[in-house]
Amino acid sequence: MSRRLTDEERRERQKKRDAKAIEKELNPQVDMHGVKILRILREEAPKNPDIKYNSEYFAKRLDVSNVTIMRSIKKLKSNNVLKQKQVHGSYVIDENFDEEKFSEHCSDEIKKNIALIASLGGVLKQYKNTPLYESVVDLVYFLQPEIVKSDKIFTSGRVVVSPQMEYDINTQNWEKVYDALQKNHKLRFRYTKPYTNNEAQRIVWPFQLILDNGSVYLFAYSEYADAVLLYDLNYMADVVVLNKEFKLPKDYDINNYSGGGRLGAYKGDKIEKYKIRFTGYAKEWMKNHKLADDQTFKEDEESTTVLFTSSQFDKVLELILSWGRQAEPLAPARLVKRWKEEVLAMAEKVKD
Repeated sequence: MSRRLTDEERRERQKKRDAKAIEKELNPQVDMHGVKILRILREEAPKNPDIKYNSEYFAKRLDVSNVTIMRSIKKLKSNNVLKQKQVHGSYVIDENFDEEKFSEHCSDEIKKNIALIASLGGVLKQYKNTPLYESVVDLVYFLQPEIVKSDKIFTSGRVVVSPQMEYDINTQNWEKVYDALQKNHKLRFRYTKPYTNNEAQRIVWPFQLILDNGSVYLFAYSEYADAVLLYDLNYMADVVVLNKEFKLPKDYDINNYSGGGRLGAYKGDKIEKYKIRFTGYAKEWMKNHKLADDQTFKEDEESTTVLFTSSQFDKVLELILSWGRQAEPLAPARLVKRWKEEVLAMAEKVKD
């Protein structure tokens, strides 16, 4: 005959059940198919009320069996993330989820991760038209499953990225270039920027895809130019992955071609010593930003002079011009000369 539980034992068991319930509430089990289902229901379903978002729809959309979809949906429903409408068997995200209660039980580490995810989402929006965006967002949802219950995680986090310029990325070129990268196969294409020979065929060894301020570049060795160059994916035409392999060199990384500079996607061969004087607001701003690996400062009451080495000449010039009268190049001489030419040309436009 089994022994009756004491009041203390019953309370202890209830505590364990409550703890498991809270853990289940905060950490819903979700697989990769469930992640995709949630994203579709969150981002697409509200805009398309006529579509039947049932198991048959998801099986066809995700190209998997109905059994696989039902298994993913069962996990979501058991964690009170999903519920089923009566009409057409469509699914919706459960609107009765208590987000306030969820927030109260979130650990500090989870809150930090959610803030990070929100900010990452802002950055990723610059690359929303690339396969990278879809893959990373799916991965984020999968690795941090507690966010599946927050519809606003990518849009109203307390740590966010400021509004970003939108870019259109040629996704077909992305897919072909990425395929060549995976195989170490050569690429052939025409480059259609206005100052290039549009008819010339380029054959390149693709080293890296470079993301820079919303744009995507291919960093590659060009057989046409006998040099390593950057190509904007949006200006590549007639891209073909060749059935010809190449050996990836040890020093292929674009960071090996910046001369220590940290001003974005730019490859230069000439490493130079730079000296730039900043005044006004730029004087303080520069002290908290690193332009190059070996950067040093000299300060007085009116200015901060930054000294560094880099091979990113055009990027340095762009930075100086962006600060207007608050930036003055002192070295090298060719930078001073180029800066003066640009300033005088702008002054002529003002006169007109």
